[in-house]
Amino acid sequence: MSRRRLQYGYLLEIPLLLVATGLVVAALFPNLPPLGQKVLVGVATLPVLYSLYYMIVTPGWMPGNERFKPILRLSAFLLLAATIVTGVTIFVFGE
Repeated sequence: MSRRRLQYGYLLEIPLLLVATGLVVAALFPNLPPLGQKVLVGVATLPVLYSLYYMIVTPGWMPGNERFKPILRLSAFLLLAATIVTGVTIFVFGE
């Protein structure tokens, strides 16, 4: 098998993980008490951050195309992760 054929659908699990996380949050969020909502959002942040790291920092879907240097990809991920974590922290620890 060729290398290109082995990487076919390489990132399929990431969109599926994000969709599953979004569906679970959308289904459970309105039915939970406020404390449960905060726990759900906090736990749902972990797969989202994992997915973003996997898509931005380790892009397996473009092995020969280095448009952005690794330090720029890591910086972009850290900026995005800091924004998400700040928003989740404000939601969880806010009133």
